[in-house]
Amino acid sequence: MDWATISSLATAAGTLVLGVATFASVRSANRAARAAEGSLLAGLRPLLVPSRIDDSQQKVPSIDQHWVRVEGGHAVTEVTPEAIYMAFSLRN
Repeated sequence: MDWATISSLATAAGTLVLGVATFASVRSANRAARAAEGSLLAGLRPLLVPSRIDDSQQKVPSIDQHWVRVEGGHAVTEVTPEAIYMAFSLRN
């Protein structure tokens, strides 16, 4: 095999992998949209429950570019001269 054939096969394989990943992503998004539409039609609201202690740490941004870190199962309050920031770790 020459280099042109090898590069063409590699490009084809990469394109195939990207196509499969795109297909899987679109299917997942469609499934999520159907579930959201079904719950909306049934009048169900999202359920928020406290996170677990073993959940990972979350980095939460605010609109003024202030960031706080919240551990699983906890809440954080930070007081600055400009604002008071509160963040809660929740599950949906």
